[in-house]
Amino acid sequence: MTMPMKAFFWYNKAEKPIHFGTKNGDTPMNLVRKLIRQRQIALLLLFSIIPVLGFGTFSYYTSLRLIEAEVKRTSEVAIAQMKEQVDQLLRQIEEVTGQFSLQAGMLQFVKIQETPLLGTLQSVNELRRELANFSSSIHAVDSVYLYHRKQQLVLTSNLLFDLNSFPDSSWLPTLRQAGIERKSKLWITPRAMGGDAGKSLEALTYLLPLPYFYEEPDAALVVNVKTGVIADMIRSFPFDSRGGLLVFSPTGQTIVEAGKLRLTKPDAIGALLAAGSSPEGSLPVKLDTEAGEMYVTTERSAAYGFLYAMLIPAEAASHNAQLLKIWIVAATVALSLLSLFVAYFNVRRFQSGLRSIFLTLRGKGEVNGDEDQESFDADYAAGFTRIESGIAALLKEMGDVRSQWSSQLPVLRDHFLLSALLGNNAGMDPWLRQKPVETPLFPDPVFCVLVAEMDATGENARFRSGEDSRLFLFAVANISQELMKDKFATETVVSRQHVAVILNMPQHETERETVRAAETIRYAVASYLKQTVTISVGRPITDFGELSVSYQDALHALQENWPKAGNEVVRGSQEQEALVPVPYPAECESALLAAIREGNRVQAAQELNAFFDGLNGSRLPFALIKTYAMQLLVSVIRLLQEYDPDLTKTFPGRSLYAEFAQLNASPSMCEWFSETVFAPGIDFLNGLKRLRMEMIMERTKKLIEERYAQDLSLQLVADQLSISPSYLSELIKQHWGETFIAYVTRYRISKAKSLLLKTELNIADIAVEIGYGNATHLIRVFKKSEGMTPGEYRLQSRS
Repeated sequence: MTMPMKAFFWYNKAEKPIHFGTKNGDTPMNLVRKLIRQRQIALLLLFSIIPVLGFGTFSYYTSLRLIEAEVKRTSEVAIAQMKEQVDQLLRQIEEVTGQFSLQAGMLQFVKIQETPLLGTLQSVNELRRELANFSSSIHAVDSVYLYHRKQQLVLTSNLLFDLNSFPDSSWLPTLRQAGIERKSKLWITPRAMGGDAGKSLEALTYLLPLPYFYEEPDAALVVNVKTGVIADMIRSFPFDSRGGLLVFSPTGQTIVEAGKLRLTKPDAIGALLAAGSSPEGSLPVKLDTEAGEMYVTTERSAAYGFLYAMLIPAEAASHNAQLLKIWIVAATVALSLLSLFVAYFNVRRFQSGLRSIFLTLRGKGEVNGDEDQESFDADYAAGFTRIESGIAALLKEMGDVRSQWSSQLPVLRDHFLLSALLGNNAGMDPWLRQKPVETPLFPDPVFCVLVAEMDATGENARFRSGEDSRLFLFAVANISQELMKDKFATETVVSRQHVAVILNMPQHETERETVRAAETIRYAVASYLKQTVTISVGRPITDFGELSVSYQDALHALQENWPKAGNEVVRGSQEQEALVPVPYPAECESALLAAIREGNRVQAAQELNAFFDGLNGSRLPFALIKTYAMQLLVSVIRLLQEYDPDLTKTFPGRSLYAEFAQLNASPSMCEWFSETVFAPGIDFLNGLKRLRMEMIMERTKKLIEERYAQDLSLQLVADQLSISPSYLSELIKQHWGETFIAYVTRYRISKAKSLLLKTELNIADIAVEIGYGNATHLIRVFKKSEGMTPGEYRLQSRS
């Protein structure tokens, strides 16, 4: 059979020819040309990937280098600022310690031999007060010790200790080694300070052996600096990242770890950086750490040898560059797929069919009639029509199923939770089979059930027992979910008698958190609904299939509590545990009172929360918790009465004890202490401190004006004011912005100017009048201050 030039046939398996038709004018040559054009377009798209990859790669690496350079620049600026603050703080401590060591009382202390005993001397009490003033004058100083070698005693701001019983003596070997090497001063960085109950605190310790020129030191001043002060100096990190700042000693030991980044082995990074020193260049070093890949910028302090290292997560810094990388990959993949599509899917009939199916899936119906569509043969048309009909039917069925599932979801949820509480695991099967995988109901491993029951009410109550109990229980369920939704995955089940609250919690601190959650719900119900409720807490369990154990445990505890008055949180357990006696948290109270005395609001709030957290996490009844809180209130009031026995001005129109008696929950007591007692009390103490400092400065100024013509010194003025010279020097710098000597010199020069202009006294007489011993001294000081001699000043002013 011959094939004509204007038509061709393709035979299928049944040997029936399918005619592609010359009715459209498509000759074999035209089809070949179309196919070639399609391949040319595909090759053009394929080659277009090369410039996209080239330009994108260049842009990615360029932006990455710019980001790394900015990380190094901003990190170096932050490190330089912090390094300057730390060096200035340590220099200040060295200067104040040196001034303190030159006081007369200190010199007498150093000269004391084996006798007389230090404990018998009145001067020791004076030194103890001086040590207290020293440690309080600089906020970074934690404590100051005065060590006497021959009597083996250590004097602190509180007590005189025998060296063998002193809890913090790890600095002693370093002091002895300094004596052998004849060092005049040294820093121990860092040092673990010993304390009571085995507690330790990291500190920087400054040792000053005394006397200055010694064969063997007879005494030493030991100044401990809080490392937390250094951590507070850094406020933010580049790109607002969760970075970290590490400060290492010259030997690579970690002194401070600041920021949100936490490493378990920072000393390993310190040793690595100390061995490799600070790298030069415009880009930071990139290290693999336990917290991931980090940009590390380092700088060493020339004064003290500390190594500062700023760690910025590489992912946070190069986030935008990574987005560019993703865009490059996406564009490359899109161009590749487009070229494949053009190369292989070039049969327009098949394309039209796919387009029709796509529009069906999108729900847009038929294609617009204005578009140019190529007709296909009957076999193709029927096949695509069947596919479109099947897809449309499938989409409709999926919509109906989704609608039915949404309407039945709440019923299945309640059935599922009630079956779990009653221990009927078979009832959970429908939910487990049909529950959407993308929305897990309980993501955490620990479960606990709280059961809340309405207390008996009178006739005038807002919710009366029986008729209003159902409404009350629904309100309790809503309150529970609103309070707990931001902390735990929480579900509630309402029955006729009570509400079951299912808490899903992380593993840590489960027992304490459940009691705290129950107290929070009880307090909120009493506040919002004006009706009391009793809540029982079941035991925590780690298997959802055993949820009924916690539920039955809570019901049992609730039944045992029925004869009581209610309005409390009770705990249940199948195994009765002996009540553990919980002593009064005296350490927490001491820290709290110290924070109030210092006027530290943040520390006071932290210690108050720790006080109530410790009580709420114990097995104490609420009555005993309230008794302990009353003892804390008495201690705070006694502290304030040390400064003013009459507190009516501090708490005007209030009766603290009467208000405290009305409190009936731990959260309300904690909030009442913070707002009603601590805030006015701290304001009162801060006001006293400001008033005292103003009085000291006023008396200092008056003494200078009265005695400027005499032999005036900082020690003399401090003795008149009964304070330490170092504390007075610090106050003068804060209020006047200059040193004591500078202020006195300026005042004397002003008096000298007045005498030069208003009198005919010679320079020697004027020097005596203003407190200088001779004319030479006056001339030297006057010229340094005014740039000319007193005689030149007199001539210039009168000319």
